[in-house]
Amino acid sequence: MSTVFIINAGVPSPMGSRGALNDEMTRIAREEFERAGWTVLVTDLKNEWKLEEETAKILAADLIIVQTPIWAMYAPWQMKRWIDVVSTNPAVCGTDGRTRTDPSRKYGTGGFLTDKRYLISSTWNAPAEALFEPNGFYDGRGLEGALLPLHKQFEYLGVAPLPSFAVHDVYKNPSIEGDLARWRSRVEAIARNPAKKD
Repeated sequence: MSTVFIINAGVPSPMGSRGALNDEMTRIAREEFERAGWTVLVTDLKNEWKLEEETAKILAADLIIVQTPIWAMYAPWQMKRWIDVVSTNPAVCGTDGRTRTDPSRKYGTGGFLTDKRYLISSTWNAPAEALFEPNGFYDGRGLEGALLPLHKQFEYLGVAPLPSFAVHDVYKNPSIEGDLARWRSRVEAIARNPAKKD
């Protein structure tokens, strides 16, 4: 049996959002994975959490899903705090990969969680074109480029990526019903066929 660990960073925002969209996306993911027979572990960053429990969830998981809004170009501070505390714990964090005896070993290659995968699912005020258009705000870097710091954190731990998922333009031009249907389809496909790489 496979295990998925979902981290819900859908916390109340300074702009008045209560995190309802990320809560619903977490609920859908939980429902689809449970339906497919997975063990589902969830941490909701609106609530208190304990370091030992979080590291145990990471170690138990075959797949880690980060469900997060993007505020001020990054995940909320509650997600950053979780990363700073949990992912630097020796229980889940290897060395930086370098050794004094072998200079060919490069920085960022010491992660040992190589039997796990992760998926970043994010919600944005920004429209998709702001990320993908060459003259857009993100200079055409796309979704994965915009999420690079989160990707690098998982790479440092040795965890392999699945292509990210995003919901865009949630304030000024929302299409929430269709976005939630896309999300359900995505997580259902992963839950039903976990060996597939995308």
